[in-house]
Amino acid sequence: MWNCVDLILTSTLLWLYLQAAWILLVNFLYLTVPWLIWGAIIIHLLIKFAARIPPPNDNIVKKVLGADPLSFVQKEDDIFKIGEKQQQTNDDQQYCMRVIAHRGAGLDFPENSMSAFRNSHEKGCDGIEFDLALTKDNIPIIFHDVTIDRLTGFNGTIKDMTWDELKDYDISTNHPLKPKFEPNGERIALFENVLQETLQNGQRMFIDIKAKGNEVVKVVLDAFKKHPELYEKAVISSFNPVTIYMIRRKDPKIVAGVAWRPQFFSTTTYNGIDGPREPRFNNLFKQILAGLADVVHDWALERITYYVLGLSFILLHKDVISPEVTRLWNKRGIRVFAWTVNLPSEKIHFARNLKVSYLTDTLLS
Repeated sequence: MWNCVDLILTSTLLWLYLQAAWILLVNFLYLTVPWLIWGAIIIHLLIKFAARIPPPNDNIVKKVLGADPLSFVQKEDDIFKIGEKQQQTNDDQQYCMRVIAHRGAGLDFPENSMSAFRNSHEKGCDGIEFDLALTKDNIPIIFHDVTIDRLTGFNGTIKDMTWDELKDYDISTNHPLKPKFEPNGERIALFENVLQETLQNGQRMFIDIKAKGNEVVKVVLDAFKKHPELYEKAVISSFNPVTIYMIRRKDPKIVAGVAWRPQFFSTTTYNGIDGPREPRFNNLFKQILAGLADVVHDWALERITYYVLGLSFILLHKDVISPEVTRLWNKRGIRVFAWTVNLPSEKIHFARNLKVSYLTDTLLS
């Protein structure tokens, strides 16, 4: 009987000692270490071990994007050579993607069209960029704008129209070279058709995601599952980091990047001379919230976002790129691509001086 009582008393005493030690330790840490530091440590651990998605293997990234132009000292005569699969890089003939046809080079052929992608392939440009959108009935199509107005001359919003309503519109109606595409014109392309043809042609793809939500996430994941070769032939990008996170959280093997320009969420246009223009929202409250979103996004992108998303590259507006910007992103292991570079003088600058691959609307110059 006495042994049992003695055990209970000993256990109680041990508990009191442990509790007292814990209280003393907590009070000591509370008085000596600011809670700001503890908060920073906790956030760091959450980001590193809970939220972060590891980037794809470097070998996979190189298979998709090729070698980084910064690692080569290229002959001047080869800088603008688009043909021969852009492999004029070094003595080992490593593949290096230097030029990407933006929307299939939309100044040469109707943007985001099958004919544009074929023309890019014929010109020897094996890197193409196109925009993934969803119709009202969730059919994945290749289309950039929110509406059909600019390309077709008719009125309508993509997300409010079904594929049957969209499939017969001519997207060459307002193209500067329209007579070249008559009498048949050009139709909106289906995502699956583009994937099949570009894979057959051996082209690399930048899939820029315009749609939002779980539906487009499923479309992308299903595409990579159906065509496993996309892991070494395609990358995804978006202005919306949440979309990239949702996709890479479920499939971290996908190579991804974020597109960025100043004040994207609060303005609709930007150039280096005039800066951001045209507010995105008429509602003052929404516009203020969008401005705050820009501030937070701009601050977090180069500090937290790129790390959490496991980015491999970043698409930057050409007017914000400098040697310093390129160097800072390169230190983080992130490759820089410039958009959209159309003037011959600009192409010289980015290829020769900055050694940055670029997206262009024309392959003629």
